[in-house]
Amino acid sequence: MLRDVASVMLDTGLRIGELLNLQWEDIRFEPTGAAKFGSVKVRVGKSQNAQRTLSLTARASAVLFARRKVSKSPYVFPGKCADTPILVTSLNHLHSRVREPIVNGKKAQAFSSEFVLHSLRHTFLTRLGEAGTDAFTIMRLAGHSSVTVSQRYVHPTLDSCETAFERLEAFNGRANERLQGKQSLQSSHHPNRRTA
Repeated sequence: MLRDVASVMLDTGLRIGELLNLQWEDIRFEPTGAAKFGSVKVRVGKSQNAQRTLSLTARASAVLFARRKVSKSPYVFPGKCADTPILVTSLNHLHSRVREPIVNGKKAQAFSSEFVLHSLRHTFLTRLGEAGTDAFTIMRLAGHSSVTVSQRYVHPTLDSCETAFERLEAFNGRANERLQGKQSLQSSHHPNRRTA
């Protein structure tokens, strides 16, 4: 379960509480409308901004699909009772056993104690920023209430700044082509146009 939780968090950026409250009715494996990916709908969250729909990566979709095939619960990550989600404390205990496994009767430090499950959300948001996603989009995907919070995940590199201008040039080129097309169409239909 911990591996599945980690994979989904890493590919959706869900908060732990949001993830654990997911029910199967919130998951769409097939794209709807013009979407290219399946989705997960967050109904319960930290604030009103937390209510959002996120696309599913291939990995997250595969993890969820495998869980769905064997699930007997309305919850994606059920607790001891199928009618309730797993408790955050139970998940933290699982994580603690992985982070500090018992080796030869003693606790070993496999991961830094600073590596908490919430770190996976930060990794997701940082990866979005590294992939060139703007702070406003990150804000929406993260369910943040302010772009100020989302800005810390955006670290523009020289390459990403150059890519921004490439996109702007391409956009300007398409806009000019449309404008020239309209002007050409207007001049061909102009009533004062002389014919040879």
